[in-house]
Formats: sequence, C-alpha cells, structure tokens
Amino acid sequence: MALWRTISQSLERRILARELTPGDKLPTEFELSREFMVNRHTVRRALSDLQDKGIVESTQGRGSYVRRPSTPMQLQRRPRFAEHVRERGRIPRTETLKLMTRAADAKAAAQLGLRPGQPIIFLERCRFIDDEPTGISQHHFSHDRFPTFIDMYRVRGSITQTLIDSGIPDYTRRRTAISARLPTVEEAEQLRIPRHVPLLVHRYLNIDGLGRPLEYGISRSTTEVVIDFPDPERP
Repeated sequence: MALWRTISQSLERRILARELTPGDKLPTEFELSREFMVNRHTVRRALSDLQDKGIVESTQGRGSYVRRPSTPMQLQRRPRFAEHVRERGRIPRTETLKLMTRAADAKAAAQLGLRPGQPIIFLERCRFIDDEPTGISQHHFSHDRFPTFIDMYRVRGSITQTLIDSGIPDYTRRRTAISARLPTVEEAEQLRIPRHVPLLVHRYLNIDGLGRPLEYGISRSTTEVVIDFPDPERP
C-alpha cells in the first residue's frame, strides 16, 4: 500500500474514533512527516486525499482542520429547524443561551413595527445537529404582543409551539438577507470552529397569517444553504 494512503487511513481512523473532532487542528506536516518517517510531499498527498473525501479542510498558512459534517439547509417559506433536520435522519437540539425582556434597538424596532426603546422579547439559542453545534440564533418578538412568551417558552422549549399556544397557528418567512463574515472569538468557541472558517449570517423577518411582522431574527451558522429554483415553464 502506498505510504500516503497509510497516513490518510490512519488519520481517518482517528477522526472516526473521535480522537480528533470537528474543528480540531491536525498535526502539522512536519509533525506527521516525523511520526510516519516520510517526506512532506507524501504527507501533502495524504492530506489532499482527506480533503477530496470532505473529511478535512486545509488553508495555506493555517494548517489542516477536521471538517464538520455538512447538513445543507434549504431556504423555505416555512422554516422549521427541527423538522428539517429530522427529515434527514439527524437529531436536532437547541440550547437556550439568553431569554429576557429588553429595550428594542433601532433595527429590531423598525423590523417589528415598534418604536426604539419599546420592550421586546430577546431569545438567543445555540443549535445542534447530532450534538455538534451548527449555529447561534437571535430571536426578537414584541413584548406587548406576547407578554407571556418567556414563561411559555421555558415550559415548551419550542418557538413554534409557544407561538401556536399564543394564538399564532402558522407563520412564514417574508424576507432573508444573507452575508458572510469570520467568527468572533466567542462564536468560534461556542461553535467549536477555527477563527478562519466563515459564518453565514441570515437576517430575516417572519410574518403571521395576516402579513403582520412577527419575528425579527439573526442567525449565524456553519451550514450550507441550498436554493432550489422552480423548473422553467415549458411552452
């Protein structure tokens, strides 16, 4: 067996055994060449093989890192994180980071049709897929419209169920703006990713069945986004 393949398989076994987990940095080319007693060209060939398999990602000057398994998320009019993940045979989970009432800033107020300074519900959560963190989301709701949201959410643990029990049987996405940036130190730690891996930032507005602003949200995620276009009309 070629030496580079031996190295590639050895590193892959370590990753499968979770000796190296998503976001972890692999040993340097120098360290690997000493460990396996080969030249750096052979190590680079092994790392290239792992890249081709989508197991690691390498960046010039930064090294190689274990890549997080990708779960592409589709842009939908009815975005439901847990349902979407379960449909793909994965296990979703959310962890509440912050849940409070605070004064609306100018951006959130404008999106929700409020005045700056009016009370809003602020919820920040970390999303997990198969216990791997994949995103941090911030949710803003009018406190005057949902005065019992905090107590209800603490019991239900679900935004959708809390809204249903608050008299909102359905809601849809009105708009989404997507940008990308590098994570902060805190975001990198929370999502277990290196600082050079960009995040996709979604700023969105959800509306109720009457078209009224319901939720303004900001999501920072490591997942890919899939946009499906309808088939062109045939003559």
